Amino acid sequence: MESSAPISQHSVFIGAQSYMNDSGIVRDRVFIGRYCSIGRRVSIAAGAHYMTGVSTNPALAQGPAEAFYSADEMEALEFSAASRGDAPTILQADVWVGDGAVVMPGVVVGAGAVIGANAVVTKDVAPYSIVAGNPARHIRFRFPKRVRERLLQSQWWDLSLETLKAFQSGNVLSFLDEVEALNTSEMHFADYPTLAIGT
Repeated sequence: MESSAPISQHSVFIGAQSYMNDSGIVRDRVFIGRYCSIGRRVSIAAGAHYMTGVSTNPALAQGPAEAFYSADEMEALEFSAASRGDAPTILQADVWVGDGAVVMPGVVVGAGAVIGANAVVTKDVAPYSIVAGNPARHIRFRFPKRVRERLLQSQWWDLSLETLKAFQSGNVLSFLDEVEALNTSEMHFADYPTLAIGT
């Protein structure tokens, strides 16, 4: 039975088979899905200073906007979840982040996306998109639309590693055929907890 828990203000979750190389940093409210590959000197959700008070400097005691403003005041000031500092940063399954990249707080990187080396990701990245640059921009997709749709529908990352290793992972079309041919009763799902990302 999989468990579900909200990601709190000071939580980091890293899924099975994901890894991060040397000299990187992961800050608060970060969810990293399964099978992610994170390069050297990568910064995820760094620099999450509160931006809703007079100063962004921590020397002037601040905190969440909700502690200082009414809901009407926050709406009038047009504070977004990112500016309030309460939006989680999410890397979905099978994301590759190149060396030296920076993923800003509150960004959602879709499954199968690739972030180029030294990119600065300031907005959400579509699944299976390749992005690069500062700020990061879409270069191209890894696969045609129909293949991307099949990959997302398969949710292959939820299968057990034992099941996945039996498939032809070097050929995405053969792999998808094998996953889609599985009878649900024959599937072996990974027994890892799933976290609900709350705000």
